[in-house]
Amino acid sequence: MTDFSINPAAIGARVRKLRKKQGKTQAYYADLLYISPSYLALIESGKRIPTLEVLAQIAKVGDVTLDYLVFGDKTHLDEEQETFNRLRSSYPKAKLKNALKLAEYFLNLDTP
Repeated sequence: MTDFSINPAAIGARVRKLRKKQGKTQAYYADLLYISPSYLALIESGKRIPTLEVLAQIAKVGDVTLDYLVFGDKTHLDEEQETFNRLRSSYPKAKLKNALKLAEYFLNLDTP
């Protein structure tokens, strides 16, 4: 049987790793998440389990899945697909169409 227990220390370590990978301070990252720096410090140290809302915001800011944050599941989408999904949900359809046309143009420049 699979163990679905929540490990606050592991969640905190993953949050810290995401923050450091992005080169952000705790204060700056906390501001992005709409939480206090002290609450983020407690999460990163494994002393608090973040609420579902905070976990969702961390996943969005960190460009990872909730499965990864909670369970460390690395079977999530590849980095490019996650970035595309984030961009797709952040911008209007018209801007995305223009960006895709521009990307296709640049990709075709390398074609012999």
